[in-house]
Amino acid sequence: MEHIRIAADLHVNEKANTVEGIAWPYNGKPDRAGDIINKGAIRSAVTELPMLLEHKTQQLIGLWTQIEDRNEGLYVRGHFNETILAKGVRSQILTGRRNGLSIAFREKSARRNGRYKVITDLEVFECSICESPMNPDSRLTRVKTLDQAEALAAAIKRAAVALNLKG
Repeated sequence: MEHIRIAADLHVNEKANTVEGIAWPYNGKPDRAGDIINKGAIRSAVTELPMLLEHKTQQLIGLWTQIEDRNEGLYVRGHFNETILAKGVRSQILTGRRNGLSIAFREKSARRNGRYKVITDLEVFECSICESPMNPDSRLTRVKTLDQAEALAAAIKRAAVALNLKG
């Protein structure tokens, strides 16, 4: 089993206790290990994957319940469990300490393309939340939080009150 760390466009919805993102972008660029995975390489239908911390099987922090092979990459959406560890990881994501996704997979077939390996068929075993992704182009771009929504709602209420006072 190979561990490949790739992160992209990871979102957290704190109220719903969910996280989503692109676990492997289909941008044709190799990761630091020289592996390239293109759309269509994940041929086995996957309905659920364990959500681990840094590929450690003893650190299960949730479950990926939506896995889709989209044009932009391997999309995953899941929810955190209610453990202290999972709550801590969610907090680290919200503060920017952890911003990566990484898949663990078994390569079924591949071909060489110069110094790179193009993986043409693979089986994904799990998707981890990690601190340091292998693909330097793949980073967290946005985090959705309940605090941001509440701050926006409070600002709207203050503005409404101010408008009513002037009215």
